[in-house]
Amino acid sequence: MYYEELHGGTWQRIGIDGEMLMGRAHHVIYFATPERWRQYPAWARDRRDEIIARITSEFREPDYEYHGIEAEGAPAPVPPAPQPPADRAPARPLGRKPPPQGARALLVAVVLLFALAGVMGWLVASGVSRGETTYPSKRAFLRRPVLRQQEPGMYWVSVGIYTVVGCGALTLAVLGLRAGRRLHR
Repeated sequence: MYYEELHGGTWQRIGIDGEMLMGRAHHVIYFATPERWRQYPAWARDRRDEIIARITSEFREPDYEYHGIEAEGAPAPVPPAPQPPADRAPARPLGRKPPPQGARALLVAVVLLFALAGVMGWLVASGVSRGETTYPSKRAFLRRPVLRQQEPGMYWVSVGIYTVVGCGALTLAVLGLRAGRRLHR
């Protein structure tokens, strides 16, 4: 690990020993003894307590534990940032609630599902009014017009497939709208 600061327009760095652990704490940070710390560069030499306090404020227990901090003369822990009172919500810019994570993706999915339902509805309506539809197939050479008078079974199967796909897309779109409303509450 390392700690770095910007001094004189360049980033200055000191190495900090550490390792990953198995168990309660996932990491341990080993701070240099005061004697060893005096060998650090001049910008860090007399700032041991300050630098340790900054590191321990960012890498907190119980996920981190520390070695090399003496009981006496140990740096005072940095107090946590003040929290707003429990009875009052934190202020938001312009009084607007931020959009929930994933709301845009959900909106795009709902719009696409409504579009798919619309296209399927149009295929069913135009097919029933004209008495002709297209056979639904992935392969282009199998896609062909199906006439109700010539192939009634295949015609109704094709219209049924379009109806099922359209109703499924519409149902998913409505469920997506309901989920979006719950996200915004």
